Amino acid sequence: MSRIGLYIAAIVLIVHGIIELAPLVIRGHIKTQGSRGIPTFIFEPLQKNFKMVTILGEIFGLIRIIAAIGILLNLMWGFTLGIIISIVTYIILTLYLPMGIADAILSGIVLVSLLIAFFGNSPIT
Repeated sequence: MSRIGLYIAAIVLIVHGIIELAPLVIRGHIKTQGSRGIPTFIFEPLQKNFKMVTILGEIFGLIRIIAAIGILLNLMWGFTLGIIISIVTYIILTLYLPMGIADAILSGIVLVSLLIAFFGNSPIT
């Protein structure tokens, strides 16, 4: 496996995880009464349950950081967890557009980096 691809994936996972953990730090400052302070989502049930969306984001953030630690320790479960969390993110990101665009970019970088690190220059046979 290419170490550079693994390091890129781990760094992006850590950055993405920290971004998703940010609501944990600023939770007391977010207004959640009425529609003020709540971003607009395409999928309306997410807008109605904004607190649950932030909690889910925090869980995803922790999983990303755990995957990055596994990758940096050169453990296969970290690699696999990074692939899984990136694919799951792509599956659900359409529900919370427009904010899902940032998730798509970061998860795409992780997914491509991990796949290139694993397969390298192997030809399709």
